[in-house]
Amino acid sequence: MTPLQQRHAAIEATMARYRDQEFAWGRVDCAKIAAFHLGQLGHVIRIAKAGGYKTPLGAKRALRRLGYSTLAEMADGIGLTPIAPARMLLGDLAELEGDNPIGTICLYAGNGNLFGFHQDHPGLVTLQPEKILRAWSVL
Repeated sequence: MTPLQQRHAAIEATMARYRDQEFAWGRVDCAKIAAFHLGQLGHVIRIAKAGGYKTPLGAKRALRRLGYSTLAEMADGIGLTPIAPARMLLGDLAELEGDNPIGTICLYAGNGNLFGFHQDHPGLVTLQPEKILRAWSVL
């Protein structure tokens, strides 16, 4: 399978699993979706070691148990390669501005679009952000 086919298969598997689910801390959130997606690409993400959480504060504590203070710090810590947002390919990760203290991670969907969560919608949506803070290649 080519890298582009791997990316496509991973994003399809991730969307199939999470597309119609509502946001829920510790079950369907940025970290869980990113971890599942990265797992589809062969990355070993030990997010279960963080323990359960059901609130933003609980998510922050869980992330701290893994040794990180933000999701971006975790992306760096697990060895993903930082890239310029303009170089993102299907399935790469991007950090957006947000009011969450641990950060907001989304999946690149192509054509300037990201799959992620927005406070005005209960589930995953396609976003067209004005500004991407950071990006990481998944392969």
